[in-house]
Amino acid sequence: MIENHHIPIMTNEILSLIDRKKNLSILDCTFGGGGHSKKFLERGHNVYAIDQDEKSERIAKNLKKNFPNIFFYKSNFKNLDFLEFNSTKFNLILLDLGFSSNQLEDSDIGLSFKINSNLNMNYLGGDLDAYKIINYYEKDELHRVFKEYGEINQAEKLAEHIVNQRSCKKIDTNFEFIDVLKESGVNFRSKKIHFATQAFQALRIESNSELENLLIFLKKVPDFLEFNAYLAIISFHSLEDRIVKNYFRNNKVKKNKSFQNNKNWGFEILTKKPLTPSKIEVLENKRARSAKLRVGRFIN
Repeated sequence: MIENHHIPIMTNEILSLIDRKKNLSILDCTFGGGGHSKKFLERGHNVYAIDQDEKSERIAKNLKKNFPNIFFYKSNFKNLDFLEFNSTKFNLILLDLGFSSNQLEDSDIGLSFKINSNLNMNYLGGDLDAYKIINYYEKDELHRVFKEYGEINQAEKLAEHIVNQRSCKKIDTNFEFIDVLKESGVNFRSKKIHFATQAFQALRIESNSELENLLIFLKKVPDFLEFNAYLAIISFHSLEDRIVKNYFRNNKVKKNKSFQNNKNWGFEILTKKPLTPSKIEVLENKRARSAKLRVGRFIN
């Protein structure tokens, strides 16, 4: 039995897109704990799910016992064009860029600053991880990572402090890195979030090429959307949301029905401003508080 206490985010808003529609083909690009996929399956839709986490694969196998119309692909969402779908076009494609509770609490990955573990943060199985970044990146490279991906104002000061600290002893664990952050003298944005959030975010993005993977996905996704299909993307920080917002804006359908991108397809933007979770949802699931949902309807 696999313990799975993941709570899917903004399910009501997503389900409202396909209300009263039957037998749709839906692509869940980040299956995670399977929360969204299960909601789709319960409504009789065909679900094609992508995730490269082994726990996600086991959860999908358990779901298939009751829902034979789920098809799981162990891969990363950027690899859309390498996967052999039974249906090549979808009525809804969902990309939830958050992490399941199982992933956040996995000490082997080490995404959480609340759990002490070896510095890693690589959940895709690549060669680069947080330990290598912190202990072997040059000062200028550290500055870039924390400035671009953590949006830390005093990124140069932090980079210099890390270089000084590791010259005495390598920084091995999450808690050791948190101690380095505390001693750095850097002013983090810590009124509403944990002071280590920005630094951990930066290391995670760099370790997994997260923003590059998102851009690759967005370039490929139009080939997999049916006419009038929905593309729904949930992001959790400003860097992701900015990419998604600009993507829809640069590929929107104009008022005269022409396409902004001079191609034969575009999106009707259904969320001029991103949708955010209700107060009730945030009370029930604190991890939902930073979520932003943007939706476009595909026209070609």
